[in-house]
Amino acid sequence: MASTYSSKYVTDIPLKRPRETFVDDPHSLDEVSLNELEFDLANDIKDINRLQIFHAIAIFHATLQDLIKLSAHADLLCKFRQEQLDSYNIDVTDLSFSATSNVEEPSLPSDALAVDFSDTGVALADPDSYVSLSEAAKIGLDASALSPLRQSSDADMSDAVTPNGDEIDVAHEEFISTESLIQSTSLDQVADPITCHSNERVKSEALFYLRPNIQQQSEHLLKVFSLAKEPSVSIKDFLLRINKYSPSVSISVYIHCAYMLFKLCALYGAIPLTPLNVYRLIAASIRCSTKKLEDIYQKQRSFAQVVGVDLKDLCKFEISFLYLCNFKLIVSEYILNHFLTKNFLALRSFCKKHFPESSTEHNENATN
Repeated sequence: MASTYSSKYVTDIPLKRPRETFVDDPHSLDEVSLNELEFDLANDIKDINRLQIFHAIAIFHATLQDLIKLSAHADLLCKFRQEQLDSYNIDVTDLSFSATSNVEEPSLPSDALAVDFSDTGVALADPDSYVSLSEAAKIGLDASALSPLRQSSDADMSDAVTPNGDEIDVAHEEFISTESLIQSTSLDQVADPITCHSNERVKSEALFYLRPNIQQQSEHLLKVFSLAKEPSVSIKDFLLRINKYSPSVSISVYIHCAYMLFKLCALYGAIPLTPLNVYRLIAASIRCSTKKLEDIYQKQRSFAQVVGVDLKDLCKFEISFLYLCNFKLIVSEYILNHFLTKNFLALRSFCKKHFPESSTEHNENATN
């Protein structure tokens, strides 16, 4: 008598986790399926080390498109920002209250205010301090301040060394002895490294961008990136042009740029992303990230020709972008993977829910 097969307990059998099989790398952006890429990121099949260059460009492109749509709807952007801050255990209401109650400088200093920055002995005690553009323009340092170890041209260098050559004369205030550096330097492991996620650091940065003087400065800096009219080239074609004529731009750079613009726009609400400012922000973020992350050399003039801007303007874009980021460009592999598997997927899911046409647009681009 034949026994019948029962699938009563099939649901109790643990299934193997999905693994990536042998597939060819995409040779163009059109071969990338964003839905499949999102599935691979959600199931730990892909990470920053398993992406191909067109995967990274597709992620960067989708991030920019979604941020532009959110920036056009302030209520949805505020809702998404609140959801993201909640994931870091940060309450937007408490954040706004802290920003308004602990404001040290209600506005930028007046241009008529005379500040003496010639005293090089003044040190900044606050590690999160910054130099605003108005202050930076007033800083005037003499030659000795630019190089603390530099002596005058007629100085006798033998005065700094005793006859036996062992001891250093520390009578000069600008000289820092090696012994004092060793005593004040600690090589112990940092409890809260900047390469890992920290809720307190995210809260501190969010409060920084809520300061009235920083908001005023960001609005001023954003004017540098705004175009008079939207260019005829699409964001997708602009990214492909950069990839074609600047192939040294790596996967990490594209993901790093996506994360930095995500922070500025969605997480901290420092800047809105529009079709008029996104092109110059792309150029500035890629150039700054390449210089910070990659050990490569590319002439500044060459990249300026690729993105279609003047050499002087490109330098202006980079400096403005650094001030927008508060010169904090260091991002670890862990943070980039967290962005791919958490922030990026949350952004895509939120936009698919509130902008159903966004998912169909990406699908059409993948099939064309």
